[in-house]
Amino acid sequence: MILVACSSNVPEATDPPVDPTLGGKEDGAGADWTAVSKGVAYQQINDGGAILIAYGGYSAHLSYSAAWATELVDARLGAAGVGRVYAVQGPADPGYDAREIGNTGLRAHLARIDDGRSPIYVVAHSSGSYVAHEMLEQLQAANNTAVLARIAYADLDGGGSGLSTEIVDRLARVAFVYAHDPGAGFSENNATARALADEYAPHATAFEVTVAQTGCHSGAGWCLHDVLVTHRPHNPDHYDLAHDYTDFANRPVTDEYFDALVAAP
Repeated sequence: MILVACSSNVPEATDPPVDPTLGGKEDGAGADWTAVSKGVAYQQINDGGAILIAYGGYSAHLSYSAAWATELVDARLGAAGVGRVYAVQGPADPGYDAREIGNTGLRAHLARIDDGRSPIYVVAHSSGSYVAHEMLEQLQAANNTAVLARIAYADLDGGGSGLSTEIVDRLARVAFVYAHDPGAGFSENNATARALADEYAPHATAFEVTVAQTGCHSGAGWCLHDVLVTHRPHNPDHYDLAHDYTDFANRPVTDEYFDALVAAP
């Protein structure tokens, strides 16, 4: 399935290929996590007030997103004051047609734990961008400008469906992120990321994550798609969320795009 991004000027984002062997993703995030709503879990990792919401891509189990979010905090965001973390499983279908993720419950929980002043970082990989945009649409519909103004959002090789100029302009910062390995090429949706940045300029920017020797084969756009999660994906020809979101041994988590999101002290 292919979804139109946001306008005729933006190339359509290619959704990950449907895999009929992938079933439900309703696993648990882990013993230290609290279930919030369907497909959403929360953990206070440390006493930092800043918040991370990590939206996994199509086929990402909740435990995968939890492992990825934890690694981002350990590698970088803990030092930026992030202590409160939401993990969100990937949508059941690549285009998020079922609208099954509990963003309403996430927002209600957020209203209870948010200190009202700390940054909120939203990162969404692949089809997880459509789930993130649903949450942003809900905040916009509720005219919750105070929360939107503290959100810094990274769309990681995803699409633009659900976004609007009104939403983007209310956010603190927005980056459309794609990957580049000089020896292998670009991530699958790099053209869409750059076009979306142009569409929403000057408030949004494009961010290229450049990593050499990723292990991806030349032209393997879906392997490079996962370079937005780890510098060295496990499958040189395709995405492998089960491993790329959870195994970071000698495979650094990708966090360079936070250069465009974290405000200078």
